[in-house]
Amino acid sequence: MKVFSRTKQTELLVASLVLTLATGLAIAPDAYIPMLARAFLLQWAAVFALIAVLALSAMRWWLFLSTSFAVGLILIQVRDPQIATTTVDIAGPSLRIAHMNVLQPNLKHADAIAIAEESNADLVSFQEVSPEWAVALSNGLCTSYPYQHLEPRSNCYGIALFSKLPFNSVNTLIVEHSPFIEAIVPVGGEAVRVLAIHATSPISYGHFRERNAQLDEVARIVAAVSMRTVVIGDLNTVHWDRVYTRFCASSGLLPTTRTDQRTWPSVGPLALIPIDHLLVSKGLCSAEVSSFEIPGSDHRGLLADLKFTQNAP
Repeated sequence: MKVFSRTKQTELLVASLVLTLATGLAIAPDAYIPMLARAFLLQWAAVFALIAVLALSAMRWWLFLSTSFAVGLILIQVRDPQIATTTVDIAGPSLRIAHMNVLQPNLKHADAIAIAEESNADLVSFQEVSPEWAVALSNGLCTSYPYQHLEPRSNCYGIALFSKLPFNSVNTLIVEHSPFIEAIVPVGGEAVRVLAIHATSPISYGHFRERNAQLDEVARIVAAVSMRTVVIGDLNTVHWDRVYTRFCASSGLLPTTRTDQRTWPSVGPLALIPIDHLLVSKGLCSAEVSSFEIPGSDHRGLLADLKFTQNAP
């Protein structure tokens, strides 16, 4: 019987733990703790890749094989979903829309307002709008964006929608205690519905359930009306989260952002996970989606140019 040395036994133990962890991350149920761990799959993959490189340099073959397999198993989970985008220049109506989570305690009001104006967006969605932010935004953008709907809050879930286009209608939806905004705007002679939402951050089991209920309710709202629709906001979930997959399937919406367009937590051009999203219904697609720095915020913003397509709902 072959007896492994203590070093080899340790290597095999670590390799087994890596495989167990990677498998757990890949097939974990839709529950609170696994969801938190799965949100950072790319970072887990980076850690395992580093261990693989170190194992290779030390000729620890079992550890190298296990960590390499773990990297592959995890990366399979974070592949891009079907994206509503086009590289063809489509003639016809278009809509430019921006999203900015400004971070409620952020005091760089003027800088953020300048970025919003520079975006030249037709609509700008703001999140974490406190009463102080509401005053600054309303005063600073009243000329460029005369159509405004604000729902400030002191709990980081205040929200606002600013538009260069007149609102055919606009109202506040209270979904699981949080204000979301539903607006209909005219674009090229047709009506487009815009839903600006900030889902609850899943910092506890109760908040996790609340976020899931919010996304389920928004999916129901979207599916109930057949018209061109945009959903934009901080959904506090990632593309590979099962609640996000269910949200897309139930609503009929398609993402316009990719898994590599990470927005939070951000430092300059860098961020860890993609929790800010822009999704569209049939009849819309993105010609371009980019992210940008928001002065003083822990989120990167989103800017999208949307085009009409023929397959309207």
